[in-house]
Amino acid sequence: MKFPLFPLLINIQEREILIVGGGQVAARRADTLLRCGAKVTAVSPYFIEKFPREVVKICREFIISDIDKKFLFVIAASDNREINKLVHDTAKSLNIPVNIADCKTECDFFFPSLINCENISVSVNSAGESSKLTRKLSDKLRKIWPSWVNDERNNLQENF
Repeated sequence: MKFPLFPLLINIQEREILIVGGGQVAARRADTLLRCGAKVTAVSPYFIEKFPREVVKICREFIISDIDKKFLFVIAASDNREINKLVHDTAKSLNIPVNIADCKTECDFFFPSLINCENISVSVNSAGESSKLTRKLSDKLRKIWPSWVNDERNNLQENF
C-alpha cells in the first residue's frame, strides 16, 4: 500500500535553509522560500542572473562542511548528480531533511507549488511524479483561489 504524503504547513520565517545549486530550479525554490520569510543561503560555482538578490550566495563548489545543524532543511538542486548525492548523504547523516531535485526517491519532502491569498494557503504537489501536472493544477488554482477565499469569508460573515 502506498501512503499519501503528510501535508505539513510550517512557519519558516527567519529559519535558515541551504540550497546547493545556482540554476533555474534552485532560483525558483529560493524565491518561494524567501516569500515565506526564510533566510536562504546558496552554494554554487555560478548563479543565473535571475537568482534572488536576497539570498546569501557562496560562489564556489559545495563542500561537506557547508551543511550545518543550523539548517531546517537542505535542498540539492545542482546540475551534478554526484554533488546532489553527496548533499543527500551528508544531510541524512546529520538527520536534516533533504530535497533532491533530480531524484525523487532520495527526497524526504517534496517542494509544493504554493497558492496564497493573504494568510490562506493551499499547495499542490505530485510527489515528484510530474512537475508539468503540478504547474497546470497550480495555475488553475491561482486563478480561482482568491475568489474562493473571499466568497467563503463573505459567507461566514453573513452567517453571523
